[in-house]
Amino acid sequence: MKITLTTLAALLAATFTAHAQFDVNNIKSITVVKNNSNSAVTETREIGRSSLECVYKSLSPERGTEEEPIRMREDRMILQTGGGVSKFYSYYNFAKDSLMKADPANAMNAMKHKDGTSACLYTGYPEAGRLTLTDGVGSTYYMYEDAVPRIEWTIGDQTREILGYECRRADCTLYGRRFTAWFAEEIPVASGPWKLQGLPGLVMAASDDEGLYSFEIIGLRNVERPIDYTGRKYIETSRQKYLQQLHRFKNNPMGYLIQSNEMIIETRDGSKPSTESDMEEFLMIETDYKH
Repeated sequence: MKITLTTLAALLAATFTAHAQFDVNNIKSITVVKNNSNSAVTETREIGRSSLECVYKSLSPERGTEEEPIRMREDRMILQTGGGVSKFYSYYNFAKDSLMKADPANAMNAMKHKDGTSACLYTGYPEAGRLTLTDGVGSTYYMYEDAVPRIEWTIGDQTREILGYECRRADCTLYGRRFTAWFAEEIPVASGPWKLQGLPGLVMAASDDEGLYSFEIIGLRNVERPIDYTGRKYIETSRQKYLQQLHRFKNNPMGYLIQSNEMIIETRDGSKPSTESDMEEFLMIETDYKH
C-alpha cells in the first residue's frame, strides 16, 4: 500500500521530526507494508467480570525532537478490577479501535484521534497468580505470560488525600525501578495501575523516583462490566524478548520500521534513508533486561 507523504503528514510528523537523520523534504513516498501483520482481531471473549472501574492519568517518556530529545506522553488508562481477573488498558486506544471497527471505510479519520498505548495487561489470567500482556510493536503483535510479581512493599505513616480518600504511602523496587505508591485502605482491592498491586487497598497514585513514569487516578466508579480478551495471532514470546523489541522501537521508530521491512521510503534524490539515530536513549518502565 503506497501512501503519499501529504496523506501521512499529520500522523507521522512527530516521528519524522524526532528522527534526526531524516530530511522530510527529500521524501517522495512511503510504502507501508502490512502483508505479514498479525494485527487483525480474531476473537473477543469474556474472561471475567469487574466490579470497580478506575481511570488513571498516565505519563511516560517518548522520543521527542532535537530541541527536546525526550518528552512526556500523556495517556488515559482504564483499570477493570474487583474480581478474579483485572484488565489495564488505554482508553484512547480503545476509543480509536472502536471507531475503526464501527466504520472501517473511514479508518484514516479514526487515526486522527489521540493515540494511546496498544499494550493490554490481564492480571489473574490465564489463571490465578499469572498475568498476560499483549502489545503491538510496529505492526506485529506479541503476547507473553508471566507470574504476577511478588512485591515487597514498605508501608509508611505518611498520608495524602486523593479524590477525597486518605491514602498511605508505600515504597517498593520492581523490575529495576524504585516506586512510591499511595493506596486507599477504604477501597479494599489489592489492585493498581500497571503491575503495581498487592497492597491492602487500591493504588491511587504511583511514580518512579526518576519522575519518568507516573499514574494518578482521576475517576472511579462501582460498576459491573465484562472483562474482554482481544485475540489475535500473537507471536508468543518472553517478557525479556518483548522488552528488547519494544526498546528498539521506542528509541528509533523509523529505523526499526525500515529495518524490519514494515516501511519503505522512496526519496526524491534516490538515496537510502538512514536507519541510525543519534538521539538520547531512554529505558522502558522495566529496566531489568538486556538490550
